[in-house]
Amino acid sequence: MKPAFIGIDIATESTRALLVNENAKIIGTAKTKLAPVIRGADGSVTQDPKSWVVAVASLLKEIQAIAAAAQVEPISLVISATSGTFTLVNDEGQAVIPAAMYNDGRASSPLDRAIFIRKTEKLEGKLHLVHTPEFVIASLLKLKPQEIPADWSHALKTGVDLHSQNWKPEILTQASAEKISLPNVVAPGANLGAIGNLNIYAGMTDGCTAQISAGGADLGSAVTTLGTTMVIKLVSNKDVSGPGFYSHLLPKTNWLVGGASNLGGISFKEFASDIKAWDIKAEAHGPASFVTYPLISKGERFPIANKDLVKISSGNPTNEIDNYRAILEGIAFAEKLSYEILAKAGAPLTGELRTAGGGAKSPIWCKIRATVLNHPVIAQKGSGSDLGAALIAIASITSPIDIAAGISAIKLPAGETYLPAQEEVETLAAGYLRFKLALGIE
Repeated sequence: MKPAFIGIDIATESTRALLVNENAKIIGTAKTKLAPVIRGADGSVTQDPKSWVVAVASLLKEIQAIAAAAQVEPISLVISATSGTFTLVNDEGQAVIPAAMYNDGRASSPLDRAIFIRKTEKLEGKLHLVHTPEFVIASLLKLKPQEIPADWSHALKTGVDLHSQNWKPEILTQASAEKISLPNVVAPGANLGAIGNLNIYAGMTDGCTAQISAGGADLGSAVTTLGTTMVIKLVSNKDVSGPGFYSHLLPKTNWLVGGASNLGGISFKEFASDIKAWDIKAEAHGPASFVTYPLISKGERFPIANKDLVKISSGNPTNEIDNYRAILEGIAFAEKLSYEILAKAGAPLTGELRTAGGGAKSPIWCKIRATVLNHPVIAQKGSGSDLGAALIAIASITSPIDIAAGISAIKLPAGETYLPAQEEVETLAAGYLRFKLALGIE
């Protein structure tokens, strides 16, 4: 039978699995829900980690049935999940707390959260911090979660140094003092074990796999994902970081540089019930009469790292269409500012700019962004973290030493290209200057 490859994305509310061939052509898909996320008054954001195990087991059973019907044999599996989500297990490998999600507000980092939880819950004995993939893979391999290494992508926020490709000494010291052990660290693409002929390889976080799935693995290329919020990642040959942005290492030598904004689809949720109609009106309207940084609540991460930042506008809309158009332009201006910041840090956009997520389905928004950036925008179809995980699963077999090269060798279907609207370039360039002025940026 011909080989096939599985990518699994453990998201916040659901888990998706994808079965593809060696050219990343989709053979079959499966999806199931996870346990609800519980938000506490203390800032906690938690989920039952056992639901990850149940979901993945169910999806694999479904995917194996699809594979049998298609007469292919899955030989490689990669799991992608949210960055920094973890649980604590005891020496027997049993979870002793609900999983603390990536956006849990009880402390600023996963290890600090683990220490806080240990103290407030008065947990005794030695504990082991494990991220989502380790917890799930352990169940598949019938091992204890603490016996599964962590890939350096999912473990980055917990305290991995990507240059030494191991834990930072101060993180190990801090964890040891609190009797919390950390997993061994391996590169994405490392073989973690096998179930029969199905090998399981280390993956990367959902933000990284989303970029990979949209074609963002070539040096100088970038992907802007526009969902509820905006996530920007660019492929660089160097590790750069700054306020609100940092780098993941994509083996062998590429760096995925970027950050996440609080702007995005959430910024125009009041228009969401009939978004296509508003898009048509916004296109006919032309450039807005004012500029805005359309935050809906206090605080921003990137391109402006400011926990106290609130919505900023240079004026008032003439009508609802003008307001909607200004929001689309404001997010495009923030995207341009993001890429300017990355370029100044040493990671310029020199290749293709692809876009994914719900925002990529809006032709007018893609045109506005292409015009603001004065750079073609390619709307990638069929992208997602499950596909990105599947691409790593392929590259782990075909190019184990250089995962980035293996991914780049896979030719994904081209998306639709949007070019700058020349009649609006000058007007939106002036709008961008007003946008920066409103933010106090020279």
